[in-house]
Amino acid sequence: MKRLISIAAAGAILLTGCSGSGTDPDAGEASPHPRPAWAFYRPPVPLPRRAPGTLIRSEPVAAPAGARGWRILYHSRDTAGRDVAVSGSVFVPGGAPPPGGRPVVAWAHGTTGLGDSCAPSTDPDPIGGIEDGRALLAAGDAIVATDYEGLGTPGPHPYLVGKSEAHSVLDAVRAAARLPGAALGRSVVVFGHSQGAHAALFAGEVASSYAPGLRLVGVAAASPPIDLPALARHVTDLDYGTGRLVEVAAGYGAADPSARLESITTAAGRARLGVLEKGCDDEVIEAYSKLSAGEVFTRDPRTTPPWSTGLAGDSVGALPRAVPVLILQGGRDPIIPPGVTKAAMGRMCGRGGVIAYRVYPHAYHNVVPSAAPDLNAWIRARFHGDPAPDDCR
Repeated sequence: MKRLISIAAAGAILLTGCSGSGTDPDAGEASPHPRPAWAFYRPPVPLPRRAPGTLIRSEPVAAPAGARGWRILYHSRDTAGRDVAVSGSVFVPGGAPPPGGRPVVAWAHGTTGLGDSCAPSTDPDPIGGIEDGRALLAAGDAIVATDYEGLGTPGPHPYLVGKSEAHSVLDAVRAAARLPGAALGRSVVVFGHSQGAHAALFAGEVASSYAPGLRLVGVAAASPPIDLPALARHVTDLDYGTGRLVEVAAGYGAADPSARLESITTAAGRARLGVLEKGCDDEVIEAYSKLSAGEVFTRDPRTTPPWSTGLAGDSVGALPRAVPVLILQGGRDPIIPPGVTKAAMGRMCGRGGVIAYRVYPHAYHNVVPSAAPDLNAWIRARFHGDPAPDDCR
């Protein structure tokens, strides 16, 4: 990710918070990093309805030596089935593709914020925010990385809304397959960290019905938020919990018009809501850092419908047995506690899942560096068609 805030003992943020420039992309303000022309992210108005995964436009971006990269804009579907434009990035390794095309790793990123400037594809080095990205390219994998609905593109971002995230992930792969020269195959592993692990698991749930043309062979979920009500109860014990709870409540409101955040916030809470669209994760956390949840909310979104029912509905359920799962957990993660993950995994096993569960005792929330050898071996085995390890037995 672009940069981690050092608030809390682990120096990490719930659901891997990162930040962009924090400026309004349309305001013309100076940014510490060069950004692409924002016109790329503005789809035709009105947006003509096309099949999900239809490519709207693409342009080259910087890539590691020998590789190729693109920024893409494509059609997807929101939770109500409406056609929406979503952006992302694609990278393919150099050399001739294998017969049948390159295997695809669909990367789902962790929390960056809710504003347009928080879209990872706007970074001048977008491959840098893809965890283990260079190793995956070196192994011969193509990487397709969505920004998610509402990041970069018009409209709000449905943060931690599983159906929206899953559609963005899967449609990015379908759109990338239309790029001349990408030569993508049908076999896909979805890999995500934190918020992205939530997106990856939901993609595994819906892929067979939503994107049956893709051959999803596995889901790798690092530091996954599986049980959202349990994690929402935990979050306010953290130094930055109030800002995170605001983001969660706003994210659900992006998918459900009846969930108006203004209706459950105090004057102090409402006065800071503009940071959700103007800034990124760092700025949101900072804006609410000196306020308790009771000073921001008149009603607790964790216990007030429709937010509370949304949290329950966006918790991960059961993945088909045909989609094996790898869960990577840091033993010292204060953000996604191991006990919460272990209990949630047990429920997924009880529903018929095929899950390999790996704990790294000395790792915190950023578990991927510790897990990289196991992660890479597991991905290779899925593309080779080997039997998947199963700790549910």
